[in-house]
Amino acid sequence: MVEMMSDTERSIGIMGGTFDPVHNAHLALARQAYEQFALEEIWMLPNGNPPHKRDRRQAPMECRMEMIRLAIRGIPYLRLCDAEQSGQDCHYTYETLGLLKEQHPRTEFYFIMGADSLFDFDKWKEPGIISQRCILLAAMRDHCRREAIRERIRELGERYGTRVRILNTPNMDIASEDIRELLSGGSDISALVPAAVAEYIRRERLYQRES
Repeated sequence: MVEMMSDTERSIGIMGGTFDPVHNAHLALARQAYEQFALEEIWMLPNGNPPHKRDRRQAPMECRMEMIRLAIRGIPYLRLCDAEQSGQDCHYTYETLGLLKEQHPRTEFYFIMGADSLFDFDKWKEPGIISQRCILLAAMRDHCRREAIRERIRELGERYGTRVRILNTPNMDIASEDIRELLSGGSDISALVPAAVAEYIRRERLYQRES
């Protein structure tokens, strides 16, 4: 379910990720999608057990969800989506989108992903079904060649009927992995995450290196 949502006809962006932790670049990208495509809301979807990251240690789901709640507090167009809050072994995008479409049949979903992921889209579980259930917003990074991306979009359209729009990426080079590394070394992260998130991480002693 999505917290505090009503079911009316609308256009909604879905930003999935481990959010381990959520940081300022996530929020900037969400704002860019919201403004560039005139979306009504962006739903932040913390991944339960992503199939491609099964062996990676991460903060518990409840902690990652609470960090998102703190990060988006006071931002009216952002919502927390808990559709992958379950104990199943892994979550596939096509299944999550199917659940959301069942719950919100009159909603057009825009799934935010990195443009590089378009080249691996054939390896995703059920790319054809994903293509039916959402429009992909491909976040363009500096190292992506626009011509290659446009050609890939054409290929996916012919193969799966995939609808792709280019999402301009804010110039913020922040990664959750780097933040975790800084925290494990006792470094300050106050410029990288919202203040409430930084305080929560400190209070809960998340990502600290084990002695």
